[in-house]
Amino acid sequence: MIGFGFMGVNSKLSTLATLANVLLGARLRGRRGAFYGITTLYRRDPRPFREDLPKIFELIDNGRIDPIIDATFPLLAASSALERLARGASAGKIVLSESA
Repeated sequence: MIGFGFMGVNSKLSTLATLANVLLGARLRGRRGAFYGITTLYRRDPRPFREDLPKIFELIDNGRIDPIIDATFPLLAASSALERLARGASAGKIVLSESA
């Protein structure tokens, strides 16, 4: 599970829109938005991420976290998924799978 693209936002307006969507937009959809930033932590010490990832998948499996899935692409079509993300055309998570 990867939240990709937020750190690559290069304008203040885009950053503000992303923050508003995660924090405010989630509330409007009856959800709670939060950031789990692993970039700096993972570079220093990958153990916490390796410990947390199974816990995150368990929360998803138990229905305690219910991510909004915008689209699913086969792994070999990752470039199309990135293009969709770059266009700002996604309204949720983009999932890459072994097959579509």
